[in-house]
Amino acid sequence: MKQLEKHLHSIVAPHNIIGRLLLILTAFFFPLNAAWAKNERVTFDSSGWQIVGDLNVPENMERPPVVILLHTMWRGNRHQYDDFAQTLSEAGVASLRIDLRGHGDSINKGKLAYRDIDPALVFDAWPDVNAARAYLATRSELDAGRVAIVSASYSGELAAKAGRFGGYADAYVVLASGLLSLESVFRLQLEDVPFLFVYAKDDHTWAPKMAEFVTMRKFGDLWTYEDGGHATALLTSQPGLPSRLATWLKSQLAVQ
Repeated sequence: MKQLEKHLHSIVAPHNIIGRLLLILTAFFFPLNAAWAKNERVTFDSSGWQIVGDLNVPENMERPPVVILLHTMWRGNRHQYDDFAQTLSEAGVASLRIDLRGHGDSINKGKLAYRDIDPALVFDAWPDVNAARAYLATRSELDAGRVAIVSASYSGELAAKAGRFGGYADAYVVLASGLLSLESVFRLQLEDVPFLFVYAKDDHTWAPKMAEFVTMRKFGDLWTYEDGGHATALLTSQPGLPSRLATWLKSQLAVQ
């Protein structure tokens, strides 16, 4: 942004009215304190699957923490989080949004058909989460020791199961998963991992029932909306949710 501002000033003379208007519009749409992020397409291996993702790293931030973003099933993919990745960047948090095996561009060994429930591509996809964490550890510009995971619907259980086998992340956000196993909830609570469950009452899945169970267990934080749909749909149906989530994650990851 500083380079853009410097360039504009170099080509705009003080008496140039159009040029001065251009500077004003630039400052309005691109405020000087905006956190610009470098977006990079990345790939890494997970049990022979080529996992494709987008890595967002805020510029002018020294070794920021990272949030791994996991999508919904079937038609879900990493692009469900494109806007939220920018919100995180503005909060000083890097993010890695990935296509889990069989989804999006991670289909070198097959694709999960709509309405199909192939255990190998659904319940056994949790190694992709740990592969993502291993990949982040290779990026020296990031603080891979401060990692949170945001999951949605079916990927909530994948995130939790990956923690059981590979070590837990620093915090977990689950957007309306009705597939969290009792074992996952018990283990997360036993490990005292920061946990946030978000759902809407009009959700058509088992997510409201899971919210009741989380409440009964007196575990973590619970955010309830009257309406807004399922999982990542909440990020657009509830305009204030992305910034609220970013604030919660920023607090858990100790971002100054």
